Amino acid sequence: MSRIAFEEVGQIINDWYKVIKQQDVSKAAIMRKEIENMLPRMEKNQNVLLYFNLIDSRYKLMTEDYKKSGELLDKVQAKALEESTENMIHYYFYFFSGIYEFHKKRYIKAVMYYKMAEEQLKKIPDEIEKAEFHYQLAIAYYQIEQNIFSITHAKTAYAIFKAHDSYKEKMVKCEMILGANKLDLLLHEQTKKHYEKARSIAKENGFRYTESLALFNLGICFERQKMFSEAANCFKQALSIPEHLESFVAVRSTYMLSKVLFQLGASDAARSWYEKALKRATDEGEQEYLAKLKLVYALYAEQNDQEVRRNLHILDDMELWTETAYLSREIAEYYKNKDDLEKAAYYFTHGGFAKYNVLNSALPPLLSFLSLKRA
Repeated sequence: MSRIAFEEVGQIINDWYKVIKQQDVSKAAIMRKEIENMLPRMEKNQNVLLYFNLIDSRYKLMTEDYKKSGELLDKVQAKALEESTENMIHYYFYFFSGIYEFHKKRYIKAVMYYKMAEEQLKKIPDEIEKAEFHYQLAIAYYQIEQNIFSITHAKTAYAIFKAHDSYKEKMVKCEMILGANKLDLLLHEQTKKHYEKARSIAKENGFRYTESLALFNLGICFERQKMFSEAANCFKQALSIPEHLESFVAVRSTYMLSKVLFQLGASDAARSWYEKALKRATDEGEQEYLAKLKLVYALYAEQNDQEVRRNLHILDDMELWTETAYLSREIAEYYKNKDDLEKAAYYFTHGGFAKYNVLNSALPPLLSFLSLKRA
């Protein structure tokens, strides 16, 4: 059996990572099998094997196999940081660890990993890698409500992706990050323009999953404006796209659809979607959405305030303060409209404490960000 030069395998892994960054799941799966078949015949080289494991952890993040991605990162940590001297290897470990922590909803830890990754990225002359970095950091800063920083990173990534035709889908996703930040800043008309532009480009290019995300986000925009019928229509359209229904985002879409239907008073339809969402969240072990679903059902279907508070505290314990701040305000308004001012006051106060926690938890990465921008 002839041996394969490790340089050849390394180049194919490079090509594989490019396909992963382009979000081409089917092509990436084929290339992974090809590389796996080559590795037993490859000339021995520990760096190439380490490189494969790191890119494989990124592949598993793309395919939503978070458990295996985390296991791979744990497995290679010592080799990546202590045994390898290559900047790229160090960068990949920190960067992919940041993405993993983000998907585990440990947002502050994700930003800390991204900061360490950026120190390595300064030594790597790769424009697309820089765009990918800014894209992921924009998402992380958005999640901890650092909107101006998120917008800055999203615009940087957008400009680079726009200059490369093969990264058009990533450009569309940057458009949606900009929309999400504008929504937090209550710029609803600008938000709609971003999401509608994203949907149009995605549809034109056959990016079905990305199109469904634009629809979902447009639904969130309508929901925030209490335009519940329009929101429900967007969520239904998103869920009608198979790529969306089969993805991890579907549990959130079914939850949101159930919630807005309760708010419309369409109780039977709301219960039906609630059951679908609850089963999905249970099957996937989604503790955040199990708590949210039970909270919404307790509020709108059972009027069980004790259960509402119990599930709100579960979200607090998970440190999902952005979510609890928003839900607390929503619950407070619900009770205010029912003239139950005592309960309304409780939830308005709770929402204020949650908001305080968001701002305080965001302070360390905010200071880190400022020092990085000066460099």
